[in-house]
Amino acid sequence: MSARSAVALREGVDEPMLASVDHYEQSDLSSAQKAALRLADAYLASPADMSDSVKSEVAAQLTPGQVVEVTLKLMGFSNDKVMVALGLDMDEIRLFTL
Repeated sequence: MSARSAVALREGVDEPMLASVDHYEQSDLSSAQKAALRLADAYLASPADMSDSVKSEVAAQLTPGQVVEVTLKLMGFSNDKVMVALGLDMDEIRLFTL
């Protein structure tokens, strides 16, 4: 389980919601949630190549503040990729707060 999944579960997200994210296009997630996930997919694949249709959908479904929030979270979440690539990802998730 990823740290993000562990935090999501702690914050009230349930297993079915986590599972629906993997197949969000066929899920019953809201239009805004799907737009945020499309933004995430485009950002993580190649932000410079984001299609006009994704940009239009995101603009229609999310406020500018929400777009900034999603983008900043994606930036933070992608920081762990280096640790995974180096094989230094934690086997056990330990949650802590400051």
